[in-house]
Amino acid sequence: MSAVTNKIFPDIDAVSDNFAGILLDAYGVFWGGNEFGLLPGSKDIMEKLVSKGKIIGILSNSTQLASKEIQKLNLHGVVQGKHFHFLITSGEVARYIFLNETLPFETPRKQYLLFGGIHPKYSSHQAIFQDTKYRDTSNSDEADFIYITVPHINGEDQENPELFRKEFEKLRMKNLPMICANPDQFAHEGKPPRAVVRQGSIALMYEKMGGQVFYIGKPHNKAYTTAMRHFEHYNITKPAEILMVGDTPETDIRGARCFGMSSALVTRTGIMADRIQHHGLEKAMKMLSAQDCPDYYIGKLKHDIRSSL
Repeated sequence: MSAVTNKIFPDIDAVSDNFAGILLDAYGVFWGGNEFGLLPGSKDIMEKLVSKGKIIGILSNSTQLASKEIQKLNLHGVVQGKHFHFLITSGEVARYIFLNETLPFETPRKQYLLFGGIHPKYSSHQAIFQDTKYRDTSNSDEADFIYITVPHINGEDQENPELFRKEFEKLRMKNLPMICANPDQFAHEGKPPRAVVRQGSIALMYEKMGGQVFYIGKPHNKAYTTAMRHFEHYNITKPAEILMVGDTPETDIRGARCFGMSSALVTRTGIMADRIQHHGLEKAMKMLSAQDCPDYYIGKLKHDIRSSL
């Protein structure tokens, strides 16, 4: 698949008619970050799509458990059954892998080294490892692998991944494999939202140093396979029946294309909006590789002439 046209449609309503299922990324699509909350018009368009008979799934690279994300959305009036049918997080997929001990390498000690520590604004990584056989250790010589949490410095999000390089240069000497449960390199947080470093940036840095990284989440197949199983409960059995909507070409769009789903890239919110702001619309589109080009470009999930976003 390749982009049908470089035309930017106003919102999801303009391109959704031919699809039985809609799979939404959260951050940058309908969620503007924990300080900003819901993006304008998102709740209304999600409810409208459900009322039209569309099956709405949410596929997020968040490392929070799905129950935590559903609870958060409930506080903002976004309710399962009314606005969406199911929600999958990378954290939930990671937990399943750890519970079933299906890591792609040997873990004789059943111990991991935590990088990043507990972020004060997010639930602890311990929820993912609860009831599994894996325990954290501060001794790198006793660890089987490195697990990255949400990177921060003294509880503050950072915009520059290079600030974490020195710490990783020391870890690289241990030659441990790394688990990255959020392949997103950046996410929007703050008010107004700004792009801040996430686990994918750290993992990429580790790879460039020669380290071995195993990813969980978009664009990797396991996340889309999990979503597909949920759609099958609603008699949607083919990826071609589903439209993936995201703001990040390298995760949302690439993953959908590889799995056989159509895709729509939002251009006025989220990560793609940042790139357009910095490079201009035409150059930002030309910078996309073939595998990261969507079938459709849309301005926002819901067009709202009253909004400045």
